[in-house]
Amino acid sequence: MTGPDPLRDELRGLADSVAPADLYERSLARSHRLGRREAAVGTTAAVVALALLGSGLWQLPRSGPAPVAPAAAAPAASSSAPRTQRAASAVPEQAPATMTRRPDRPRPARTTAGPRSTSIGDLPGHVFYGGSGEDAGLVRLTPGKQPRMVLAQPYATVGVSPDGTRVAYVADGVVMVADTRGGDPQQAYAGTASAAQAPVWSPDGAQLLIDAAEPGVLDVATGALTPLPSGLEGRQFRWSGDGSTLVYATAGCGLEVAEPTAQSGTPVPESGDPERAAACRPVSVDATGGLVTVQLGERSAADPPPMTDPAAAPADAVLDTVTGDIVDLPVSGKVIGAVFDPDGNLLVRSIKEGHHRLSLFAPDFTLLLRAREPSGLEDLGLVAYTR
Repeated sequence: MTGPDPLRDELRGLADSVAPADLYERSLARSHRLGRREAAVGTTAAVVALALLGSGLWQLPRSGPAPVAPAAAAPAASSSAPRTQRAASAVPEQAPATMTRRPDRPRPARTTAGPRSTSIGDLPGHVFYGGSGEDAGLVRLTPGKQPRMVLAQPYATVGVSPDGTRVAYVADGVVMVADTRGGDPQQAYAGTASAAQAPVWSPDGAQLLIDAAEPGVLDVATGALTPLPSGLEGRQFRWSGDGSTLVYATAGCGLEVAEPTAQSGTPVPESGDPERAAACRPVSVDATGGLVTVQLGERSAADPPPMTDPAAAPADAVLDTVTGDIVDLPVSGKVIGAVFDPDGNLLVRSIKEGHHRLSLFAPDFTLLLRAREPSGLEDLGLVAYTR
């Protein structure tokens, strides 16, 4: 018979003292605790995120490089952009300042290409020459023909219409108009001062600039005279080929330019060279008023000389009315005459070693013709060049 076992008896006592455990209830309680903890963590994270959004901390710079906006879609400036940045974007970039020049009036090249023609028969239009004093008369040179007298009456001063078909002249204080193709002269106006203003035709040939009691515009058809604006104080007025500009002489041997209806003129700048002769007398004006042929004179003269007849006082230079510069013409010899036609073509008469030559330049100073002048015209002065 086996004796008592003390270890077994002790274990049996411990087993009897332990209460039975329900594992399902314990597992369910643990699950509830974990759910409540996760819910609390989620709620806290949401509150923190909302706080960050409200405080603007989400705009803190990132560690990576900032994104580059596409060049074709630059963002518009917002109202919160700095003031200086908006002002800079609104001001256009300024172009660099340039010297005052006339892009529509190119200058002759120092080395000019040869003329397109050297035959006087290729000269387009008509050239008019005149005498002076007792030999006053008007001669017309037409290409392919001999020079012809178109006005034999003596005159104090004369002007040729733009198309060359009529001439206006002053004789004994009366303005007369004659047709170059023949016929008797007709009186246009009585009571002029020929020493101050030669008759100058308007571009359309319907009016004349004359000097009556004061310079004015004469309607050739009706005889009505309209004085020039009182602010245009000068003499020897000349019209540009397009009729937009008047160029005239002023006291002190100067020039001014103005619109025909302006109340005052703009002085042509002086060169600043005291040794250079002054432009005392305008003779003819180009198409736009940018260039004028002039007779140079002494700068100290108080007033321009009273002589207005271009035959007796021909132009010997071309002047830029914007800059006051004398244009360096590519002509050999001495210039003894220069006139513009209404379209801006320039006819220059020169003499070298006793020979007279005519040079015709286009408005861009292309040399169109250079030819010997026909004989028999040497003692006459260049008056006009027409279409």
